[in-house]
Amino acid sequence: MTPAEAAEGRHQRGGSGALFPQTSWTLLADACGTDDASASARDEFLARYYKPVRAYLGAILRDPEETDELTQSFFERAVLSGRLLKAADRNKGSFRPFLKQALRNFVTDHLRRQPTGRIPMVHPDAGTRGWDAVTGGPQTVSAETEYHRAWVRNLLEIALVKVREACETKGQEQHFEMFCGRYLDESGEQPSWSDLGRPFGLDEKAARNRTETVARHFRLFLREMLAEETGSGRGADEEIAALLGLLS
Repeated sequence: MTPAEAAEGRHQRGGSGALFPQTSWTLLADACGTDDASASARDEFLARYYKPVRAYLGAILRDPEETDELTQSFFERAVLSGRLLKAADRNKGSFRPFLKQALRNFVTDHLRRQPTGRIPMVHPDAGTRGWDAVTGGPQTVSAETEYHRAWVRNLLEIALVKVREACETKGQEQHFEMFCGRYLDESGEQPSWSDLGRPFGLDEKAARNRTETVARHFRLFLREMLAEETGSGRGADEEIAALLGLLS
């Protein structure tokens, strides 16, 4: 099974069932083992980071086939081999900057090995044109932006799966259904609390209370993961405010 298939399968299966996530540092360490727990950690790590990594590399390479190959290579040669773990030092900062630096190093090494003329400088980030110099022209969206967008989308997907699992465990399927109806309806027309509760025989107050119970769990999961990624509760609070304006 390829890293891409493992990551997609992890989303389809719905995660491990735990509401709060392991830290990325812990997952990285566990993923390098050989037992069943290690296989589960690899699945979780891939689910969390495959799409952001592919988006980051895709913005630099701008070639879908090459991007898929290099993304697979990064997870096989850097993550699953243990190389990334050996370079990890959580005392130097949060995980996300560490991962992006590892990606920059990986893609720079890849481009160095290409035929002459593909990469005009050894350290693209040091030049005034940055990664534009590598790809031969201006980028409409930076690799940093693409990584962030994909990471945010992936994070929200994972949070939604975890919250759904928690609701199912507690017998709160209606709570989750109303949460989706209130905040995830693609029509863009947010229903009133009365309309939301009517199919379930609930008045406005009950519908709001049950829906906001799920919303609190959703925010709490996101805060736990963001605090781990940013390295501080304050950073998590700032980022979650930007991400979850739709839930206010």
